[in-house]
Amino acid sequence: RLPYLYKAIYEGLNLGWKKGFHKVVTESDNVLLIDIIGNGYAADNNLSELRLIHDLCKQDCQLKFRHVLREHNRLVDCIVKVVPSDLNRLSGFEDSPGHAQSLFEEDAHRA
Repeated sequence: RLPYLYKAIYEGLNLGWKKGFHKVVTESDNVLLIDIIGNGYAADNNLSELRLIHDLCKQDCQLKFRHVLREHNRLVDCIVKVVPSDLNRLSGFEDSPGHAQSLFEEDAHRA
């Protein structure tokens, strides 16, 4: 499961960079993932996605990686159920799905 998460993190960061976002907070309920990326272990890893994430972290931007409890991340669970389960395809939303807005507000309040 972790290689898919690394790829998702990289694709999200890369998309944000291309859209001009240079201050990004990445949250995950996977503490191992956050530890590997946030503490610089990605630089010495054999997985190409981790090295690419490390390279993005060296750009002129402010990236933070934060662990959140799964029960405080219900928005992600909701969106994952909306998007077709194709692990090799990046899906993005210009606007959040209507039913997800209240979950976003609740998750933000709990965090």
